Amino acid sequence: METGIAGLAGWLFVGLVAALGVLVIRGVSRALRRQYDAPTALRGKLLVRAGLLLWLGLTATLAATGQLSDFGARPPRLLLLLLPPLGLAFWLARSAAVGRLLNAVPRSGLIYLQSCRVVVEVVLWLLFLGGAVPVQMTFEGLNWDVLTGLTAPLAAYFCFRAGHQHWKAALAWNLLGLALLLNIVTIAMLSAPMPIRQFFNEPANTVITHFPMIWLPTFVVPLAYCLHVLSIRQLWRLRKTGAQQALKPVVAAA
Repeated sequence: METGIAGLAGWLFVGLVAALGVLVIRGVSRALRRQYDAPTALRGKLLVRAGLLLWLGLTATLAATGQLSDFGARPPRLLLLLLPPLGLAFWLARSAAVGRLLNAVPRSGLIYLQSCRVVVEVVLWLLFLGGAVPVQMTFEGLNWDVLTGLTAPLAAYFCFRAGHQHWKAALAWNLLGLALLLNIVTIAMLSAPMPIRQFFNEPANTVITHFPMIWLPTFVVPLAYCLHVLSIRQLWRLRKTGAQQALKPVVAAA
């Protein structure tokens, strides 16, 4: 790991990944205990923990050994690592088992966790100061994803404080968060030394192929969009429940 400002950013990012990993495992474990018997919940927790550690270990090893740094490969090897998280997001959106677990997850919790994106933006800014990433990938340039992190606690509180279920506002916040995430992902791709590159100021975006920043595109970003997917799924179910409840007086009157 580097020294100086870039090194500080690296250690901060490792701490963030560790904290997020613990929070994810604890959250899944709590939901499993509420919905399943103790042996099933324990097996689920161990499976999630093993899968997460295996994925983090695999991506870290590939980055540390330089296997991902060849942007001349077709397709670039980093892009191949982005496919499993996308598949996971699709599964989370469709799985009946995940739907059952969501019944035990506070709606505000999925939104509160998005505040981690403030730390991500600080890390990117420190990397920019250290000459490791181009300015357009920071909030000084074209990356406004920090707004999602800053507004996450406010959205979680005001949309789901006691007695309130403002699903439309929460849905709008999630869609905006996804748009901001897509914006920085696109900028990052267009700043990398690939044929699609559109930002030619230096440095090129190669830091995401090195340890520990490999965990940005392979863990932190997927976690962010998976949280959005899960939150939207929860809100959609809340909308349907509200519609059904609104129809009850009409049916009774008929």
